[in-house]
Amino acid sequence: MNSLPLFFIILTGFLLRISFINKPEGLWNDEYVSWFIANTPFFHGFWNGVLKQCHMPLYYLYLKPFTCFSDTVLRFTSVIPGVVSIWIMYLVGKEFSKKNGYIAAAITSVLSFLIYYSQEVRFYSLLFMLSSLFLLYTVKYLKKSDKYNLIGYIISGTLLLLTHILAPIYIFFNILYVLYKKKKVSKYLLLCLIPAIPLGLYILNIIKMLPSSQWWGIFSYTNILFLVTDFFSPILTNNINAPAVFFYNKSLAAWMVLPSVIALAGIFAGFKKGLLCVALAFAVTISFLAYSGNLVFITKYLTEILPIFILFMALGFTRLKKLGQALLGIFISIHLIAFFTPHYVTKIQRFEGHRIVGEILKHQNPDNIIFTYYEPDRFYRYVNLDGKDVFYISKINRFEYKDEPSKILKKIPVGESVSVVFLDSVSFFDEKFVEANINNPKIPEMFMTFSQIKNGLIAALNADFDNYEVDKLGAWTVVKATRKK
Repeated sequence: MNSLPLFFIILTGFLLRISFINKPEGLWNDEYVSWFIANTPFFHGFWNGVLKQCHMPLYYLYLKPFTCFSDTVLRFTSVIPGVVSIWIMYLVGKEFSKKNGYIAAAITSVLSFLIYYSQEVRFYSLLFMLSSLFLLYTVKYLKKSDKYNLIGYIISGTLLLLTHILAPIYIFFNILYVLYKKKKVSKYLLLCLIPAIPLGLYILNIIKMLPSSQWWGIFSYTNILFLVTDFFSPILTNNINAPAVFFYNKSLAAWMVLPSVIALAGIFAGFKKGLLCVALAFAVTISFLAYSGNLVFITKYLTEILPIFILFMALGFTRLKKLGQALLGIFISIHLIAFFTPHYVTKIQRFEGHRIVGEILKHQNPDNIIFTYYEPDRFYRYVNLDGKDVFYISKINRFEYKDEPSKILKKIPVGESVSVVFLDSVSFFDEKFVEANINNPKIPEMFMTFSQIKNGLIAALNADFDNYEVDKLGAWTVVKATRKK
């Protein structure tokens, strides 16, 4: 009977995580990258692919056995660690009391941020699970310094290092906290740090690559506000980049603010100074990296500290007694009620999903295809391009076509059709804006370049092609036309 509440908490979390898991838009860019790297043979590009993406290999190794399956199965691989995390957070809370365990599990079960990433083919669900495990052994080791807890602490920390490139920052502050609390350094801990040296050098090498891959966002105060609302409300805003205005949609304001205020009240009532310092030190460091232009501030990049805040909430709601029970009930109710609204996280469309392009190209059935921004292999999962002549202007060769994008259209024979694929989310500036801001350092070069390419190609299609057909869906525009005779 004692395990019955936990069973229903985990069952609720499981059902929420599999709701609407079949995404008709297909994998979007980051998910495709996960699948592509995991699908690459070990000794024929796998490790090079991991290095190029500035991430660590554990998730891709975990995903590897599932790469031959459907998108839904790939997404289910994130459901598994998402559900296991509920049980681990129960164990974290249970270190303080069984009641705290149930509350921590219940919060983890319904939290929209965790449910969203339990459906994405990325490493964030696994990252939260390992962060929860690391927190569990941090608490256990501080309570009882035996070799079993130390081994658990080291293994979970190592797995965390092998999952996220920013994990070393979090683990560094965590170790400082543990050493401060223990007042001494364990010889076993020192011995286990020795093999971490080459891993640390590898991580530092990857961190040097981060600025070149983090070009699309500018840090502002709203990033911090959206960190709170993304973590604790049913509304996820900063999945890729945050709007410049916090109340960008007033109809969502209550959904964003009320559960966040309740969560902060619980955290304030339940925080433990040492762990709070670890979480804040990590958040401040990430903020500094973002402010200095070395990193885009996205909520998911701070996943490591979310288990700490969930623990604080559980402790706080317990300490607040009846008020805490009421606040917890309201918090959970808001997340459950949100399930029945159109903006619930499992209903969010993947506007950049690659299947959208695949379906449009099947419908248009052109003789030739020109892809912009992405190379053609991004779409082979959803459309067979055998027999088509395929060209592209991507991030790799963009400067070759930047000033004269129309020259790629010269490859299209007279009388044949061509479909040109544009990703609107990176090519949204019109010709006047591009001309006025071509040297504006505040606007990412990639947006300017691909807007310039899109404008130039559309102008050339208008001049030299006819029989127009335009399909706009999600974040994509695909223009089909025939070269004039």
